[in-house]
Amino acid sequence: MLNSHLLELFDIDHETGVIRLGDERMVIQSTAALGLLRKELINTVGLETGRRVRIRFGFAQGCHDALSLKERLANLSPEERILMGCTLHTLEGLVTVEPLKISSEPGRKHFEMEALWHNSHEGAEHLKHFDRGAMSVCWATLGYATGFATACAGHDIYFQEVECVAKGDARCRVIGKDAGSWGEALEGIRADYLLTDQGRPRLTLSGLQEEVQSLQAATRSQQEKLLRYERILTGREPEMDLLRARVANMPDSARFIVRSAAMEEVLRMAAQVAPLDTHVVIVGESGTGKEFIAQFIHEHSGRAAEPMVVVNCAALPETLLESELFGHKKGAFTGAVKDKVGLFEHAGNGTLFLDEIGEMPLSTQAKLLRVLENREARRVGDEHTFKVRARIVAATNRDLREAVAQGSFRSDLYFRIGAFPILTPPLRARQEDIPPLVYEFMQRSSARVQKEIRSISSEAMALLIRYPWPGNVRELQHVIERAVIVARGDAVAARDLPPEVLNRPRIKCNGGSLDLKEREITIIQEALERFSGNRTKAAEALHISPVTLWRKLKRHHLMKDPLAT
Repeated sequence: MLNSHLLELFDIDHETGVIRLGDERMVIQSTAALGLLRKELINTVGLETGRRVRIRFGFAQGCHDALSLKERLANLSPEERILMGCTLHTLEGLVTVEPLKISSEPGRKHFEMEALWHNSHEGAEHLKHFDRGAMSVCWATLGYATGFATACAGHDIYFQEVECVAKGDARCRVIGKDAGSWGEALEGIRADYLLTDQGRPRLTLSGLQEEVQSLQAATRSQQEKLLRYERILTGREPEMDLLRARVANMPDSARFIVRSAAMEEVLRMAAQVAPLDTHVVIVGESGTGKEFIAQFIHEHSGRAAEPMVVVNCAALPETLLESELFGHKKGAFTGAVKDKVGLFEHAGNGTLFLDEIGEMPLSTQAKLLRVLENREARRVGDEHTFKVRARIVAATNRDLREAVAQGSFRSDLYFRIGAFPILTPPLRARQEDIPPLVYEFMQRSSARVQKEIRSISSEAMALLIRYPWPGNVRELQHVIERAVIVARGDAVAARDLPPEVLNRPRIKCNGGSLDLKEREITIIQEALERFSGNRTKAAEALHISPVTLWRKLKRHHLMKDPLAT
């Protein structure tokens, strides 16, 4: 793995300031502060104890770095893994590593390496506070090399510093070997990695093996519990089959992908209200996933085993809507040739989802209010009532408070159903959801039309991100389906997008867009096109570092190949 590729594993969250190497959080520290800490440690616990503490600290750091990069190391040879650790050691500012030789035979657990260390921060800081002596002092750096190599190899490897600037040498030099190759010197070397457990010495790797054995015992215990649960679930297979069928028949909105903080907050609110019997009204533009939220509430409530019945209040005329909701008796009106069970009865103890409730006629609103207050209803043309047990979840794309002010919606019904409103944000307000949704819809559409579409160009993705999406997620799904159908290869290009996305009007100022993010995306794309995708040359032309360019590509979802140079 090249240095530029390894640099890409470093990531900075500009909002929180968190720095990560892969999945591991990192920090930037002053070497002067580390030198003072080293001095205080030695003065407090003594030179020998301080040395061992620093060695074990470095060992833990090296192990953590190797484990955090475990997946990326999997396809590398043992020598390449160790060399990657040398590069990482250098990038972290600890020391500049110059490998002289390295050889390994994994089958025999044989390893041997020699390297020069230049610019050791430990050596420099030690000499600021202490005089030159006969002891090598790059203790944490030595422990790091041992920890990284041991974690990569899966068996004990120990490094020793045979030359050090703190002894007057021109630079530091280290030798690394497997445990067996150290011969009689092994016992003294191992002593630096001994831990104390209630007065008894315990080797670091042996301690890890004990922990693994303990975890294995805990795993066996959990497996036994899982077997018991499996026997219980086997007896509930009929119920599970019913639930699987209901999940399979969910609308696409119920398989919604959530990445943005805005939608995570919506789901958090939905999860809070789901176990309660409180009526809920979901407010949002068309296509923002209101039915998905209603389904989510139902599935996470105590009514999940009962049906969720859906009715679109805007799709039915007033007389038919009343009959759909409450049912009717035979002969109640012209065309009522037999008794009909209404949706309230059909829902039973489940959930009745009233979509577009803002379009419900006032007369039907009055009847609905009486049902909610009395918890009973009457079929059209019937003199007998029946108990209503269903929970009401409503949705609308209108501002119901404004509708109340205009007189098109009853205030008493609004206060009855609007006790817990949930607002679904439009797609243009949660752009971070767009890339994962695009890939999800590409996958679905590819399977549906039997085409193998693997990717989407950065230009097309940028257009999708900055489009305002008046139809929200539903419109995005249709746009991607069209793009998959017309795509000429195995990737969606900008030319495959519909005209409204391609030709979105932009506000111009002196020939340029006022949208700062949009301009940055455009400039980066132009630089990459000019240099045929070469990030190093593009970054140089933009007067930024390759790492900064990589982060901007990642932030704007313009990444194609994360390992490209």
